[in-house]
Amino acid sequence: MTTKKRITLEDVSRAAGVSLSTASMILSGRPDVSFSPETVRNVRRTADVLGYRAPVRRRSRPLSSRKLVLIVSPNVGNAYYANMVQAIQQSAEQHGASTLIFTTYRDADKEKEILNMALEMGVSGMVFAMMPQSVELLEKVNRSLPIVVIGDRNTSLNVDTVELDNYSAGMLVGRHMLGLGHKRIAFISTTLNAANAIRVRRLDGVRAVYAQEPDTSVQVFARDITPLEELNDIGIEHRVGYELTMECLNRGSDISGIVAVNDFVAYGVLDALEEKGLRVPEDYSVCGFDNLSASRFWNVGLTSVEHHIEEKGRNAFNILYERMTGDSAPNNITRVEFSHHLLENRSTAPARQEREKR
Repeated sequence: MTTKKRITLEDVSRAAGVSLSTASMILSGRPDVSFSPETVRNVRRTADVLGYRAPVRRRSRPLSSRKLVLIVSPNVGNAYYANMVQAIQQSAEQHGASTLIFTTYRDADKEKEILNMALEMGVSGMVFAMMPQSVELLEKVNRSLPIVVIGDRNTSLNVDTVELDNYSAGMLVGRHMLGLGHKRIAFISTTLNAANAIRVRRLDGVRAVYAQEPDTSVQVFARDITPLEELNDIGIEHRVGYELTMECLNRGSDISGIVAVNDFVAYGVLDALEEKGLRVPEDYSVCGFDNLSASRFWNVGLTSVEHHIEEKGRNAFNILYERMTGDSAPNNITRVEFSHHLLENRSTAPARQEREKR
């Protein structure tokens, strides 16, 4: 005797050519989302033809008792995000909450799918460890469940945010490098665009300082990284830092300092300089952003901007928890801004011409 295979929601989504979350929302009649009439007809017709029957679900517990938090991060390969996610989890554990981690690799469609899925899953709240691309959808979802975004000061998001001013962080680095006599520097970065506005803001801050001084320059070396590349290459930021530094050096540039968009890229810069037989900081000064724990290792000694990674993560969860438990006013938006400072280390020193003057 053969047993007839039960048709699942995955079967319907595959046959209809739509995502699992889309099929789920259409067949459950979600009132807060909308799809084209063609898509709705297609999914429902496919479900009827296949003989799909929605499973009977048990009555879910109230959100306040479940306390399930969804964490959205670009990746967990970069220690910046790994440390932040762990800090969020630490705070969640202290409050008896569970967490789920979703990664987007900066794919806007994946971000939208996660936001829609969060509503379907009935989570208690969400923490975005980066600036969202789907702002309108994020604000819409925030009306149904609390969301906290860890991002940049230059934002008008109508959700709770934990911020840091990356433009002024860039100015801090620019003043440091210029103060050491590095009149011509390179800025090494992964993708610079609106979806990665924090990187752009750091560059703009550095440029703003150099624009105030005559006979100075900031050469930009950047490479666009696709979501698929970021997914498939855990060390891509290090590799981009390494390869762009080699490109910069091979051009015979007269720079004396290099600013990396973050510490992981800076590690690639340092490796490229070492491979070329160049000394840091005697030949080139190198500066980064984020102040990862590895940057403070003695054999690295990277000058970097302290961005309070763990503190931001814990603070974001605490704000979210107050929303989840009703301890904060529902119509108010909380914005917390962390200050930053430069931690000088062995990777930066006066430019050669400045040392010769002394």
